[in-house]
Amino acid sequence: MSLAFALLAALVVQLALQSVHVWWVLAACQPLLLVVVASSRRLAPVSVGWLGLGLGLASDAIADRIIGPGGIAGAVAGLVVAVTVRRFELEGPLFWIVGSLLAATCSELTLTLLVATLGATPDHRWLGSLAVLATTGTAGLAVAAAARVLRWWRSPERQRRRVLKHL
Repeated sequence: MSLAFALLAALVVQLALQSVHVWWVLAACQPLLLVVVASSRRLAPVSVGWLGLGLGLASDAIADRIIGPGGIAGAVAGLVVAVTVRRFELEGPLFWIVGSLLAATCSELTLTLLVATLGATPDHRWLGSLAVLATTGTAGLAVAAAARVLRWWRSPERQRRRVLKHL
């Protein structure tokens, strides 16, 4: 249920960033990659790759790019993130920060290589790729901070302190 909610929220944010006139650095954020990172805990690496494929194709359609390279880039990013998370047993804020940076890096490298092999001109250069890495990494950091606050809010120690304070 929470993965479906994250998917819908990321899709709305992605649409908003692409449709509204925002500063180009902020528009470079790829929130759909954060859904791929979030799914790497619950799904098998191959399933995360398939989810990355679907979300990459959706990202291509939203950005009015050639349909296909973004899907392949999302699949590669999903597979690499899922294998890395399982291999190094990433948890907590490190999971979100490393996962989002790794997903953005793999996606951008794969997308650049695919577009170069097709002989097409990429929609952004190295500065755009750095903007994607920075904004997606920052979004991962924001999710890690929100998860930390939510864990603190729901913690049993906090609940006990509140009850003891009222006694």
